[in-house]
Amino acid sequence: MRPGRFDHQLKTAPERPGCYLFLDDAEQVLYVGKAKNLRRRVQVYRRQGADGRARLADLLHAAERAEFRVTDSETEAVLLEDRLVKLHQPPLNVLLKDDKTFLLVHLDTRHAWPRLGLARKRHRPGEFFGPYANAGAARRAKRLLQKAFGLRDCSDHTLRSRRRPCLKHAVGLCSAPCVGKVEAADYAEALDGAREVLGGRVRERIAVERVRMEEASAGLDYEIALRSRDRVRALEVLAEPQKVRLRAELDFDALGIDERGHLALLEYRDGDWIGSRFGHLPLFESPAAAVATVVAALYRNGEEIPPEILVPALPEGQEALEQLLRERAGHRVRIHAPVRGQKRALIRLAESNARARRGETAQAPWPRVAQRIAALTHFDPPSVVDCIDVSHLQGRERVASKVRFFEGRADRGSYRRYLVGGGSGNDDFAAMHEIVSRVLQRAGEDGLADLLVLDGGKGQLSAGLRASAEQGQALPMVALAKARRGRGPVAAEERLFLEGREQPVILEPGSPERLFFERLRDEAHRFAITHHRKRRENLRLVLEQVPGIGPARRKTLLDWCEGELQRLRDAPADLLIEMPGMTPDLIHSLQVHLHRILP
Repeated sequence: MRPGRFDHQLKTAPERPGCYLFLDDAEQVLYVGKAKNLRRRVQVYRRQGADGRARLADLLHAAERAEFRVTDSETEAVLLEDRLVKLHQPPLNVLLKDDKTFLLVHLDTRHAWPRLGLARKRHRPGEFFGPYANAGAARRAKRLLQKAFGLRDCSDHTLRSRRRPCLKHAVGLCSAPCVGKVEAADYAEALDGAREVLGGRVRERIAVERVRMEEASAGLDYEIALRSRDRVRALEVLAEPQKVRLRAELDFDALGIDERGHLALLEYRDGDWIGSRFGHLPLFESPAAAVATVVAALYRNGEEIPPEILVPALPEGQEALEQLLRERAGHRVRIHAPVRGQKRALIRLAESNARARRGETAQAPWPRVAQRIAALTHFDPPSVVDCIDVSHLQGRERVASKVRFFEGRADRGSYRRYLVGGGSGNDDFAAMHEIVSRVLQRAGEDGLADLLVLDGGKGQLSAGLRASAEQGQALPMVALAKARRGRGPVAAEERLFLEGREQPVILEPGSPERLFFERLRDEAHRFAITHHRKRRENLRLVLEQVPGIGPARRKTLLDWCEGELQRLRDAPADLLIEMPGMTPDLIHSLQVHLHRILP
């Protein structure tokens, strides 16, 4: 810790609750923290990393001064920290990333016929319910509410311009207020019912509708009885467990934080794991302080707060944090740190998810990958990388694919597929020579890549280099050979073949460049074999039109003709009769059909 004004500020911090801000020389806020006693808390920053925080050294190196905001209570400090983080977006506070987008059910009450819809933000007038744990749950809730109560979801313009009911009215999803099919009082009653259901009182509404159905049936008012029956059926689906709005007493979240500050929040509703949220705490203190910071951040933007939050350690200022969450949620919220049993196992599961997510998102930035590729290949760092893969079915139906990645991301608009006409049988080298030649000939249309990767080994590379020399265009080119177990220590690894080198370059397992090359090759292979799958599907559809040829016989026939239906059309009957399940009548029907549809 360097001496100076910053150190003096930490020494003389007020002994009061409040928040502290660390700023750099450009007056940008780097970090915001809260404390019950500010002076006691900030002394840890003078001990040069005694608390083991991963980014503490970065903070102490960049911070030029500190500011303190005093409050009257610890609860106010929690609220103030929340506001300061929202205002300044400091880079060393918790960074959150969701694996979904939250949706809300929206009732737009500005019109005489209120509209039911979905929204992602509360920026429009009306009533909002949710947010829902995932988009599918919100859309399902909306659809079932329409089925139960017939609320419209069309725009005001559509409502004004309609002259006859739309299809949704015909299938029972709208009561058609646009053409006067429902009275205003009935629509208002349906709207009240939807509000009740969205508020979580589904069972209560089902009971009301059952009573109404029985009374209407007893009074021979079958139209009302039928409407109530349909509502009961829709609401019963809506009330199924582990689905949409679930019973509050069984809802909880489980928070896990790994040793590097990566976090995962597993959301359970009615005992069912329905979603996850992820984030990273670049600067973390003790587990208790980390939990306090993360929990305040996780529920700051209107997300649904369950009645119980499971955490790995009880947060500092637990009572103040629970009070803040209670104010936001409108109900009691308990923060619990289980020490044994199933709930503790859920904390460990959340920690495992945080570590797994860390591995998924640890992909190196493209400039670093490009530099590592350049070091291996002795070419310039590439931005555009193409990969060519040749695929065939037993020497027939040969097709090649070319996929393009721009700065590590797939550029699907530049994908190309080629039917291979040169070479014969399984001659992959001749096929590669042909495709590289065609790629170079089309350079004016598609542009050339900074690096061309050929799926294969030394033979494919030689064919590609020969095509490049014949076309008079020098193109950086390598061949990528797939790992083959049981063929020696070199073949057992992913490897690159380079021009002028006898031995391949081994790609280190788990390295950024190996992960990129594997992803590139897999995409090229996927794009190539889709041609074969589509063609075989088309052939299957042709044979499906022949009565008596089921799945087993279709497979036998397609394997025998190797995808060439002309062979089946022209084959002698005494040759086809040897196949299992084939009869003279069936062979005659098949060949007549093929003569009719094939050229």
